[in-house]
Amino acid sequence: MEGNSRYKVEEEIARGGMGVVLRVKDGDLDRTLAMKRMASAPDETLGGAEAARFARFMEEAQVTAQLDHPSIVPVHDLGFDDDGKVWYTMKLVEGRELGALFDAARASEDGWNEAGVLRLFVKICDALAYAHEKGVIHRDLKPANVMVGEFGEVYVMDWGLARVTGSEFGGEVTSPREDDQISGGGMTTLDGSVMGTPEFMAPEQANGEGVDMRSDIYAVGAMLYYFLAGRLPY
Repeated sequence: MEGNSRYKVEEEIARGGMGVVLRVKDGDLDRTLAMKRMASAPDETLGGAEAARFARFMEEAQVTAQLDHPSIVPVHDLGFDDDGKVWYTMKLVEGRELGALFDAARASEDGWNEAGVLRLFVKICDALAYAHEKGVIHRDLKPANVMVGEFGEVYVMDWGLARVTGSEFGGEVTSPREDDQISGGGMTTLDGSVMGTPEFMAPEQANGEGVDMRSDIYAVGAMLYYFLAGRLPY
């Protein structure tokens, strides 16, 4: 990787609106990691939208790094490349999306069944309980944002839309213990704006109203409904 001899890019894993996820080799510790990098460098001349994307990316890195839980991917490093694009490295998660295991369980394939998938939901709830205790709402829970490893490890992924409650910009909607509260970069959703995935979104979130921890709980219920009923809630 240009400007950083420690990380060598091996391949692109995924690409989205915010940037790209790369498989990289950490030369210092001889390990393989994932690197999430913004698609463009922050540029004040591009206006508020670009600044907002940069702030959202930085807060995702900061918030995820402070969530120390077995089912939340750890963040290791943060920096900028020669072109000014910000990146952060994290554990490389290799496995299958939760939705693929829904299909496997319905078809009784690969050793998966209903009881096995329900055990995964317990781990998802454990991760959310931890995040909520720290004052963090995920806001985009869906099967595509939950990865399951070869040995049943569960990872709640993609905290890019997370809201840190009690922040200066977001307004306080819950009361986590002060000594445990996560600090974010200040980039939170404005009242009336809608972020998330409609199929698993709580009504108040879809209406652009204030959200709290119950919005995440609704999303877990919507995923469970999708698994058990075989169709989306609406």
